[in-house]
Amino acid sequence: MRAIHLLGAFAAFAPLSLAAPVALDSTLLPSNVLTLVKQRLNESAGDTWVGGTQMEALIELDYPSLSVFSSATYPPSSSAKPTELSSLVRKWSSLRPSWTNQLAYEKGGAAADPAALGVGWLVAAAFADDATKETYMSQVEQEVNYLLNSVPKTWDGAISHRPAGEPVSLWADFISMVPPFLAYYGVAKQDRSLVLEAYNQIKLYRSYLRTSSGSWKHVVQGDFTDAGLWSTGNGWAAHGIARVLATVQKCQWNETLASEAEDLGSWGVEIVKAAFENVKSDGLLPNYYDSASGSSFSDASGSALLAAAAYRLAQLGALTDSSVIKQAAALRAAVNGKVDTTSGWVAPVVNPLSFKQQASQSPEGEAFVLLLQAAYEDYTSSTSP
Repeated sequence: MRAIHLLGAFAAFAPLSLAAPVALDSTLLPSNVLTLVKQRLNESAGDTWVGGTQMEALIELDYPSLSVFSSATYPPSSSAKPTELSSLVRKWSSLRPSWTNQLAYEKGGAAADPAALGVGWLVAAAFADDATKETYMSQVEQEVNYLLNSVPKTWDGAISHRPAGEPVSLWADFISMVPPFLAYYGVAKQDRSLVLEAYNQIKLYRSYLRTSSGSWKHVVQGDFTDAGLWSTGNGWAAHGIARVLATVQKCQWNETLASEAEDLGSWGVEIVKAAFENVKSDGLLPNYYDSASGSSFSDASGSALLAAAAYRLAQLGALTDSSVIKQAAALRAAVNGKVDTTSGWVAPVVNPLSFKQQASQSPEGEAFVLLLQAAYEDYTSSTSP
């Protein structure tokens, strides 16, 4: 199970509210509601993987020219200074103990989760003064060395989601935490082998987690396993794949990585298509797809992330089936309709610290709503009416 970061997770994951959220227009969330969603996320993003997803959402939504979905060059060829992102990285860096070789320290926590901060760290470094940039790049290098050299692996090289001292454990969540970071760091360091390593990790994880339906199991091997088809886990996998695909397509080695790009696109699409087979009557995906899990309540959180992944895959040319894109649009409308316009919280959602428990508030769910908004905006701007 995940451990709580020193900043503290959003403590209570408030009990289920009986108040129905206010319905929204199905196109875009109004700016005032987006502001509320961002505020709730800022208040509750205390865990490393949520902090990293918050940074990614900020990049994609507020600084899209700095996103790999726009260009995978380093330093980013943009004059847009990511002030809010830089502030977040500065906060996380100030809390980082000098003796750790990760971007953040989690006592007993997942080995992979701090890596979620890595892309934000790299983007902030590109806009920092020389001394700060040197510090950030040193910290990022330590994180990469930790992942590649200190974290246990399977016999064939899949990096464990859990740290040394624990059995190797493979989580679908890993795909959003580590491969996008490794790929972008490869671009930053002019190291093609790291981009290939990001691809290889996805390939390995898929070989362990993929089921015959195309959906992925949540966790295999290790002290804790969950063979269920968790919606959010499939979202983590599909969205992470889309981010690596964008990096591969837009990096300097794109012509020599065409076969890898084709693989990534097909792998992401199969996850999305398999997920969309399970949409419920209220327009949302269930928390788990398999009935044996005993946790089939509607979950706006995983639904938002999978819809975002679908739009990104469509933007990148991997998803071309118009019926699937229409399904993503319907899912987006359903998610938007579950955002409370007074508070900014999206619900119903899964408790991200207890995968089969329903909650009314989720920090990562707020980040997913922002990722969905960004993905939809980019997709519509990249296609003709």
